[in-house]
Amino acid sequence: MKLTVNLCRKALRIGQKIGQVISLVGLGVALSSNVQAKRHSSHAVNRYPATGPVSHKGHLHTLILIDKKTNLLHLAHYEDDDSFKILKTYHVTMGKVKGDKEEEGDLKTPEGVYQFSMKLTPPSLKRKFGPLAFYINYPNAYDEIAGCTGFDIMLHATDTPERLKKDYDSEGCVVMKSEDLEELQKSIQVKLTPILIFNELTPEYQKGGRDEKLHRFFDSWIADWESRDVDKYMSHYHTDFASPIHGKMYDRAQWKAYKAALTRRYAKIEVNASDPYFFRHPKYTMMMFTQDYESTLKNGRKGLISRGTKILYIAEENGEPKIISENFTNLVW
Repeated sequence: MKLTVNLCRKALRIGQKIGQVISLVGLGVALSSNVQAKRHSSHAVNRYPATGPVSHKGHLHTLILIDKKTNLLHLAHYEDDDSFKILKTYHVTMGKVKGDKEEEGDLKTPEGVYQFSMKLTPPSLKRKFGPLAFYINYPNAYDEIAGCTGFDIMLHATDTPERLKKDYDSEGCVVMKSEDLEELQKSIQVKLTPILIFNELTPEYQKGGRDEKLHRFFDSWIADWESRDVDKYMSHYHTDFASPIHGKMYDRAQWKAYKAALTRRYAKIEVNASDPYFFRHPKYTMMMFTQDYESTLKNGRKGLISRGTKILYIAEENGEPKIISENFTNLVW
């Protein structure tokens, strides 16, 4: 399956081609008409309060914002109104070549919304990366659909502090002082904490804030999933959709067939969607929320029961948001 713009260097302009992309994390495998939303949200019409921010009380959820233009990394807290509160700022060094990463070996730092896939320390970490490193999940699902290539992009320390005097001195990684990364790691949850990398972090994206269009899309997607009408449900999916199931990549047609089979198999599907988070970027936005899923087979026995966080990537197609990929983890932010 290929993206409409199937070369990464062209897909980097996808915001102009197919619109804003949104990664939604935390949506369920399916929804029923009897969803009980435990979140304190204003998302779903006729189910949640019509006004007021989502409540994230008790959650100390942080994210990382990186501005390639100023070589600054900001640690931020996610506020109840979807805005970001900067907690601390650090200097970082970027890839030797400016611009968004397109292919393996181009020495560019990728731009987009990512997460940390793994933490590394010596002796499994090469000396030049200092005492600590975190792999960034580049290429993510959107990058792969766009045709971007490359690997081993990290947020790492260094055994040569002098190199940090240069703004652009890595092979595409983000490099910071060892003591700074040691401090920052306390705010990183592997496979969940978002790291947003911008060519230029404008006030709009630095502050965050509620996006009504994203909330409306979320409401509509849930409602059509609850209806168990596969055609309505699939109307929220992008033409170039691709997502893995059991290790195999499914395109849009295969995904529809898979969901139709689940609808025929289950007599009842229930999903609780709680704690939604939105992370906007000029290329795409990531949304996260916790999913509690339970299905009942037609013979009355329980089917799949799961709890975790799901990831969706959504791109506008013909002016409308469409899911272009999705994923799931059993971890909860």
